Amino acid sequence: MNTTRTIETRIPPRSTPDAAVVLANFRFPDTKLSSIERTEWKEILFDSIITEYDARRLYWHLKTKYPTYFPSLVGVLNPWLRDEIDHAYGFALIYSSFTGISLDQVTLEAEIRNPDFSAIDSITDDTFKLLIMLAYDEIITTHVYHRSIEKYDKFESPQLSNWIRKTKKDEINHFFSFIEKAKKSFPERINETASILEEIFAIDFEKPNYSGTFVLDHNTPDFPIQKQEIRDSIIPTIIKKINS
Repeated sequence: MNTTRTIETRIPPRSTPDAAVVLANFRFPDTKLSSIERTEWKEILFDSIITEYDARRLYWHLKTKYPTYFPSLVGVLNPWLRDEIDHAYGFALIYSSFTGISLDQVTLEAEIRNPDFSAIDSITDDTFKLLIMLAYDEIITTHVYHRSIEKYDKFESPQLSNWIRKTKKDEINHFFSFIEKAKKSFPERINETASILEEIFAIDFEKPNYSGTFVLDHNTPDFPIQKQEIRDSIIPTIIKKINS
């Protein structure tokens, strides 16, 4: 386990408006969807809530299990957590309006799941590996949201269109933040990045299911980015960026 390098406490201001602003008085547009399309969107939106909601689980897991190195990461983890909580809230507002399920019930459904972090212990035990894993996860989410823009725009709702663009911007900002923190804190380990990404990639696609860890939730039949594309395109992008 790595020792604490620096302690950062300042949370920078947002670069995007929060969900309460983007989705003020939101009502899902009255759009004709088939029963299949409604089921698909219900699953997409709830998965989006979970994808963002579980950031708080990972945050408290790290804070509890790794008190030695955790203080050195609050400068990047706190603004990240702030944004992810905001994303979960925003997607919950959209889901609640779409389904008619109360916001309280939506939040309860997200909260009562039990996370299991054992699959990523070998990564979270090492601060540098953790930062690379977070960067890996955030850039994949950025790609997912980018590809979702066209689907959201079809609803012809300025709020939905602004929302998916806002979340995409936040995720790419997180990616850059984790990369820069890794480069600044561990310049002597940059050459390990490729092998660490191979380890992360293997865990991502070998574990049988998602266990509420926030990260590495890409091994599902309906995930919009193929495994080979992550290996051939996204991972090289991460390596290029950390070496730049």
